[in-house]
Amino acid sequence: MRFWHKILLAVLALFIAALDISVIMVMKKSWQLNMDSETKRAASEQLLIANNIYENLDSILARGITLTPVLLLSVAESYGEHYRTQGIGLELRKNGRLIYPNTGGKDGMQDEHTIRLSMPLPAPHQHLELTYKRDISGLYAQQQELNRFFVMINWIVGPVLALLLYLLIRQLTKPLKLLSETTKTIAEGDYSKRVELQSRDEFGELAFNFNRMASVVEQRMTDLSDMAEDKQRMVDNLAHELRTPLTSMQGFAEFLTSANIGQEEQIKAGRYIWSETVRLKNLAFKLLDLSVLRHLPLVQSEVEVSGLFEAVVQTEQQKLTENGILLQIDSSIPSVWGEADLLASFLVNLIENAIHASKPGCQIRLLAYNQNGEAVLEVRDSGSGMTAEQSKRAFEPFYRADPARSRTYGNAGLGLSLCRQIAEAHQARVELQSVLGEGTSIRIFLQLHNNCPPTP
Repeated sequence: MRFWHKILLAVLALFIAALDISVIMVMKKSWQLNMDSETKRAASEQLLIANNIYENLDSILARGITLTPVLLLSVAESYGEHYRTQGIGLELRKNGRLIYPNTGGKDGMQDEHTIRLSMPLPAPHQHLELTYKRDISGLYAQQQELNRFFVMINWIVGPVLALLLYLLIRQLTKPLKLLSETTKTIAEGDYSKRVELQSRDEFGELAFNFNRMASVVEQRMTDLSDMAEDKQRMVDNLAHELRTPLTSMQGFAEFLTSANIGQEEQIKAGRYIWSETVRLKNLAFKLLDLSVLRHLPLVQSEVEVSGLFEAVVQTEQQKLTENGILLQIDSSIPSVWGEADLLASFLVNLIENAIHASKPGCQIRLLAYNQNGEAVLEVRDSGSGMTAEQSKRAFEPFYRADPARSRTYGNAGLGLSLCRQIAEAHQARVELQSVLGEGTSIRIFLQLHNNCPPTP
């Protein structure tokens, strides 16, 4: 049974029950009041008749006439006949013996629908008892007519009320139907569906909160989908990266153990195996660094720019010298807030990428400056540069703008991905600007609350 069915039946049953009980109580009270009124009226009329009979009997005794049974019957008959025309029956008993009427008490009135009252006459006639009877069949008929009218009203009001409640409840529960249809659509995978409800009642509030929830769910599902695609792409790229060196290493290892070769060929095969081993080691270390950044909280402190740059230069000096590259340092801010080792790793990866993209004799610039209240660390080269599509994908794991050059230097394409992770750990943003054939500039903007104020 649906919810609106339950509401309809419950409200209909409660309303009809309340209506019936109320009407029955009103009718019962009305009947009681009518009966009390009729009883009071009967008592008043009985008292009036008893006084009249008493005065008549006193008048007869005052004239010196003896009250014989015949005379007493005559007095009772005169009053009985008079009041019978008004629907009132009288009985007169003397010491419990019926005197009037003399028909054995049959006066044509049914005791079922009559008011019957008895009282003795005042002294000295207290041995006489007057019984008053009045027909109230009309009152019973009126009550039965009211009962029939009430039943008829029930038969009319019930269906009309059911129809009105049906229309009202269907309108009131319409938002629930919208919510149900929307949840069904979302459950089927369409997370863009929303509840179109503009009311300001509880249903409107529920719809507003439901839409907020749906937006969050849609965003989470989008993020999960993107993460799943990134992970799958990373797994595919990793498998591709491992397949080539492992196949080559296997081939050279078989070559070394299965053939009678000279020393020069042995050295050549061993160097290749060594170079591929170094590349796999670097790949493993890069992946480990990415994993650590995802799971460890970042503890930041004040980092002096001069010390940071000095550590980076010491790390990269040999590679700079071997490739004939000049590193120029320029800093206008004394310090920043961050994690020193991660910032050093960030700059080292950028400088290594710049070295691989630059020709001997080129220059790489390592800069630190303040821009609009943010501390900026920048590595700028004048190397080969990248296209717009390459710049867009540069921070993806395992992506290499020049695969041949990257393989030559043992690069797995994880450097810039690691840099992005480091920037996110610092709640900073990274910008990459590159022009094909002119060079590349990569900057990290540390958030304002992480910066040291520049010295005057």
